[in-house]
Amino acid sequence: MSLWTHRKDVWLKIKVWCSKNWSLIRPGPEARRGAVWGTLAAAAATVIIAGLCLKTGFGYAFDFAFAILFAALCIPLMALGVVLLLTILRKLPRWATGWIIGSCVVVMMLWGPPVLGVPMAIVVGLVEGVLGATIATSVAGDLRQAALRKKILVSLFFVAGIAGNVYFVWFFAHDGSMEKLIVWKPPAESMPAKLAVADPGANGPYRVQKLFYGVGNDVRRPEYGASVAIKTRTVDASDFFKDFKGWKRWARKTYWKFDVDKLPLNARVWYPEGAGPFPLVLIVHGNHNLADFSDPGYEYLGELLASRGFILASIDENFVNGGLFHDPPLKPGSAVRGWLLLEHLKLWKEWNQAAGNPFQGKVDLTRIALMGHSRGGEAAATAAAFNRMKFYPEDANIKFDYGFAIKAVVAIAPADGQYKPAEQHRWIQDVSYLTLQGAHDADVSSFLGSRQWDHVKFTQPGPWFKAEIYAYRANHGQFNIVWGRTDAGKPLSWLLNLKPLMPGDEQRRISKTYISAFLEATLRDRREYLPLFEDWRVGRAWLPDTLYVSRYQDASYVALASFSEDADLTTTTAAGGSIAGENLSGWHEGRIPWREGDRDYNGVFLGWNRAKGAPAATYTLTLPTGAAAKWQLGEGSTIEFSIAAMDEDAALPGKKTEEEKKKEEEEKKKKEKEDKAEKKERESPDFTMELVTSDGATASVPVGKLIAIPPPFKEKFTKLAILDEKGYEKDWEPVFQTVRIPLADFQSAHGAKRFEPGKLSAVKLKFDRTEMSVICISGIGFGRR
Repeated sequence: MSLWTHRKDVWLKIKVWCSKNWSLIRPGPEARRGAVWGTLAAAAATVIIAGLCLKTGFGYAFDFAFAILFAALCIPLMALGVVLLLTILRKLPRWATGWIIGSCVVVMMLWGPPVLGVPMAIVVGLVEGVLGATIATSVAGDLRQAALRKKILVSLFFVAGIAGNVYFVWFFAHDGSMEKLIVWKPPAESMPAKLAVADPGANGPYRVQKLFYGVGNDVRRPEYGASVAIKTRTVDASDFFKDFKGWKRWARKTYWKFDVDKLPLNARVWYPEGAGPFPLVLIVHGNHNLADFSDPGYEYLGELLASRGFILASIDENFVNGGLFHDPPLKPGSAVRGWLLLEHLKLWKEWNQAAGNPFQGKVDLTRIALMGHSRGGEAAATAAAFNRMKFYPEDANIKFDYGFAIKAVVAIAPADGQYKPAEQHRWIQDVSYLTLQGAHDADVSSFLGSRQWDHVKFTQPGPWFKAEIYAYRANHGQFNIVWGRTDAGKPLSWLLNLKPLMPGDEQRRISKTYISAFLEATLRDRREYLPLFEDWRVGRAWLPDTLYVSRYQDASYVALASFSEDADLTTTTAAGGSIAGENLSGWHEGRIPWREGDRDYNGVFLGWNRAKGAPAATYTLTLPTGAAAKWQLGEGSTIEFSIAAMDEDAALPGKKTEEEKKKEEEEKKKKEKEDKAEKKERESPDFTMELVTSDGATASVPVGKLIAIPPPFKEKFTKLAILDEKGYEKDWEPVFQTVRIPLADFQSAHGAKRFEPGKLSAVKLKFDRTEMSVICISGIGFGRR
């Protein structure tokens, strides 16, 4: 017998065996019907979930009717399309396959983008189809008379279907895991003394009053109806929305009962009882479902600030928020958010002078702050920029005439870049700026406020400063009581990893402490609170126990190097200075990355890996001739730099052959795999800062003895690793910690020449305290205490 004949004989035997056994276990028509009913049940559950979660604003009756109508049209149409396709292919049962696929499409639509919706539809359709088929086979398929192997298979598939549903319930209901959460803590010996001033997060001495103002005829918001304490006018934003037309504009008008030419000026106000005048603060929410009203969510700040002698107005801009049918255009919508804040300030100016108004003479219009959350944070910065302009950058027919005394801007987890004036970065000047961000923010997952921080400039000496606070285990929504613990609407929120999050009350302690202290410092000149922004550790008695990173800069800062002036690695931003590096594994300048994309400005990236007995790597910046005298460096001066640890390994320095590079890359991958298996965290990078004077004196300070530079914070946003990879790309991003060292703290070695700050000629970073690390520095310069 030839080999070919033998193989053919074997194949025929396999075929006969398969055919015989398939006839015994083959699903009957009842299984197909059961699979259809199973997937239809999944579609029905989807319709119920959609009806509960859509929140179009038109009420549950409309939401359920829409979801039912969508499914009632979608499933038969998809079924008909599949029937026609399979009629051509003549392979699968036509109507059964059509109904199954139609049901899966409805499931897919619930979960949004296809990258998530398609896999969810396949998994849900498969589980419910199998469960429905096994139930139908058991009930209507005369299973008792079936072969034993078919009974076993049906039983196994039934158990699998039940197990799949149990898993769905558990997976969607449980909070997630603490995976990737780092356990590093700053060493106790490096902690500075706690700030010896009153807790800014504690209520003050004033009794708090509350009122509402608005147009007085709002059909969706009873508090802005006829009972308002002060009736206001509407404003015409139609020039901003020239291209907003068609059914989306009609749907928005139908819901709100007003169009973009009659936007209301509504707000709820918390204010102190007393004669005043009191500083004025406006806060505006960000984008959220337009029917889940956001402006009540800052009551905790209103009660606190009013008790401490501030007027806080929470502005209603829900009518420019998104909905199921009627999202307004993003760019003009984001600009209008800021413009509306300035229109509200016009009201306050009028009321302060109006006889009989509750706020007559009670508002200190020389001390104004604007605050915002999410898109509202961007709006606050936009308003500060518009406040100094004469025209809307996109259309000079829209004239501005504001000029309010805005002293400070606060941005809570802000968006950035959704509106760019004339397609340029939004620069604001000579105001103080504070931005807060949660590391576990699953909505604005990159620290966008940090880019706006870099676009705040001080053109002259003054009291201004800018600060950013990055808090581990804080999210986006808990800064607003209405938004709450999840950073996405249902059902997407069921996929979020919520377990690492701190309780909402604790997270709001962060915003209460920092915002109150910031307003005290900027609107009341209480400079005793400044150390809280220079170094978060001095306020640890007031803050929840988590990890923080803080960046700070004030109007006294003079840049030595910002790494954006040119492509030459050896030049400083200050003309005439120079830079040199020795024994570094890596040294380059480039865009500073975010979790996704980059910050659109540069930093310097330095890596070192010190072999045993090798000299320490160094990075030296030489000041321009006469710079120390020009900048008036002295005992009261500080050297300042902002640094972030990178989640990268540094190679040994020196040029390598291709074979060495390949071997090194393999070892690097092996080490990363081992570290991941051991859940090994990166070290906190440490090094020595050494200063050199023109007469040869040197003085140094170990950076780690003053402040610990945090390793990269790791986050897991969702319950599935693949969702994190697709939705967030990286599980970390560089966040900058400012190190400010008074020049008076630098001491010469015993018996060495005395260090005189006024003769400073060079700054040297000596990487002698951590064996291996990669860091990014966003700027090095000098300031004043």
